[in-house]
Amino acid sequence: MLFRLTLAAVVAAPAFTTAPQTAVAPAKPVIRYAGIASCSQADGGRHPCGPVKLWLSNGRVIPLPAARRTVGEDEYVADAVIAVSQDGAQAAYFDGKDGVLTIWTAATGTARKIPAVTWPGDLHMNALTLSPGGRYVGMRGESVSGWEVDRVVDTATGKTFTLPRGYQAWDFDPAGRRLMAGDNRTAVLYATGTWSVKLRRSAYTRGDLAPDGVTVAGTTWKKAGRSVTNMVVTRNLANGKKSAIPIRLKAGEVPLRTRWDSAGHLDVLTRSDRTVRGDLRRTHTWYRLDRTTHRLRRLDSFVIPSSVGGYVLPG
Repeated sequence: MLFRLTLAAVVAAPAFTTAPQTAVAPAKPVIRYAGIASCSQADGGRHPCGPVKLWLSNGRVIPLPAARRTVGEDEYVADAVIAVSQDGAQAAYFDGKDGVLTIWTAATGTARKIPAVTWPGDLHMNALTLSPGGRYVGMRGESVSGWEVDRVVDTATGKTFTLPRGYQAWDFDPAGRRLMAGDNRTAVLYATGTWSVKLRRSAYTRGDLAPDGVTVAGTTWKKAGRSVTNMVVTRNLANGKKSAIPIRLKAGEVPLRTRWDSAGHLDVLTRSDRTVRGDLRRTHTWYRLDRTTHRLRRLDSFVIPSSVGGYVLPG
């Protein structure tokens, strides 16, 4: 699912509580975010500089000097040149010289080229997505005729599936067996590989697809006066059943998105901003939601400095 930032102004929030936790280091590093750094200019502005980089959960920063940085002439769009899978295990990018798709794996620190898939020269790219496991890559862009085109490539076979005109690829389930796509009126579930339609529902439903292949989760908030209620919402596309779980966040903390893992755990990503000596500090935190008690357990937290101009989060 392509992830874009949309921040709401939060005046006040309920008191913050989390479940007791024991700090446990992750067994394998994951990618927190990818991006392109920026350098200061003489006029006080900033410009993109250096290679695309990956920031990992173990504190390492991995430069990708071979990765393509631009969509066109001096046009830097980070989410069009690199994608991070929902679980943060892998990143996809195109080689800047030969245009070949490359999958980088965090657990091993190694890159694997996919010669059958190259930069789509017939599209002006604006979005790149990667399924968990790294098998499917979504490429969205504008064709020379001006139409938006969304393709999904099977990196195992090199075969391409083009979505119907007007549809966008939104999200894969944790196993990569189903793809959720659609437009502002319809949600469609496809079986990956065969690309047969498994379910179609007249509803605009964006979010993260659960392991059951039909339940979608997302975040929202409601404001009443100076009170803000943050929520995780779920919807079963098969039967239409909806549910909403209120969550308590710190003042100024905004829910951004959700993420399912293969075991059915549901995580929530938040963001809070503060300025320190003129520098914007963007703090992102992943929590695990207990859907019975509605309590949150912090999994990871990291700060994206303002020197990173364009960045891409998992998903």
